[in-house]
Amino acid sequence: MSLAVQIRVLGEFSVAVDDAAVGGLHSARLQSLLAYLLLNRTTPQSRQQLAFLFWPETSDGQAQTNLRQLLHTLRRRLPALADALLVDERTIRWRADAPLQLDVAEFEAALARAKRTTGSERLKALEEAAAVYRGPLAPDCYDDWIQPDRERLAQHYLAALEQVVLAHEERRQYGQAIDWA
Repeated sequence: MSLAVQIRVLGEFSVAVDDAAVGGLHSARLQSLLAYLLLNRTTPQSRQQLAFLFWPETSDGQAQTNLRQLLHTLRRRLPALADALLVDERTIRWRADAPLQLDVAEFEAALARAKRTTGSERLKALEEAAAVYRGPLAPDCYDDWIQPDRERLAQHYLAALEQVVLAHEERRQYGQAIDWA
């Protein structure tokens, strides 16, 4: 039986396995790598590209060693990911059926549902998206690669909030509109 891993990268970073908090993941570099892999979870990631992205000022060999050590640390501190994260000599990727709950995925799924629906179902999906967004993407990560994703998600959040407020105003639910505003 595989364990369910819940990861939050919107707002405060947190990881839980079957609802039990996991410690030992406080390293900024470890959180950054995990966030990168999660945000790019649908496509295999080149180990060489990751090594260069995270250690651009070191030699290729040293960057590869650093990546290997960080992956080892990640697997040691979060063994529930051992089966979910597939690592070979060239790539790193998530298993498509990995038992992973990711707040960014929930946020994006709710926004997608809002685009496909209308009326009260649309409003419900927008409210769900707004509730999932608990703050900027990986706020403790200062790497350049994250900024476009952070801005994109923040803009989607603000747009969802605006739509929720407008929908409540149209329904003359002014108290709820004010709460969301």
